[in-house]
Amino acid sequence: MTKSSTGAGRRGRYARYLAHYTKKNNLLIVLGLLFVAGMALGVLLLRGAGEETTSLLERVVGGFIARRQQAGLSENFFSAFGSSMLFVLALFVSGFCAIAQPIIVAAPLIRGVGFGFSAASLYARYGAAAAGFVGVLILPGMLISTVAILLCCKQALRLSGAFFYTMRPRATRSAEPFFLRGYCFNHALAAGLCALSAFIEAVLYVVFANSFVLG
Repeated sequence: MTKSSTGAGRRGRYARYLAHYTKKNNLLIVLGLLFVAGMALGVLLLRGAGEETTSLLERVVGGFIARRQQAGLSENFFSAFGSSMLFVLALFVSGFCAIAQPIIVAAPLIRGVGFGFSAASLYARYGAAAAGFVGVLILPGMLISTVAILLCCKQALRLSGAFFYTMRPRATRSAEPFFLRGYCFNHALAAGLCALSAFIEAVLYVVFANSFVLG
């Protein structure tokens, strides 16, 4: 067997694995793309804002960063944990509503808009110095909590869809392939991921926040 045929076989296996993974997790991928689209939208919204609005937002973001730099470990933890848990709790409740799919799908978009808007505001106020601040202090915890939120979105869509199916005239109780215990467990796991992301962010702020010169 030649090296070229071996390489082609390996590429074929990778392609099949990628196709299988994409098919199995297509909903999660779409939700992730909505988050990315939200980030782009947040940047565009800031660019389209007037000078007075932009100046106000920059002052607000600057004040928020100053408070986080001066806060201790517990204050930073609860601040980060509370913001992500709002999404988890809202998605948990939305899953029990048969017509909540638009709200559930909007969650990653809103999350992305918030991050994109905040990152763009920091860059507008502090320039290139904000890149290291965002990359080291904000991005690691944000990615973990966003994964947790995306998993909650997927679970909430499944449960909401199961309730919606039972509203159809010909639906039967046997057509509800969803276990509430698993739903609660997955959201509890997401809450744990949010706590982990908040702890990581809090530690990073305490250790590295004053290492970045902004302003």
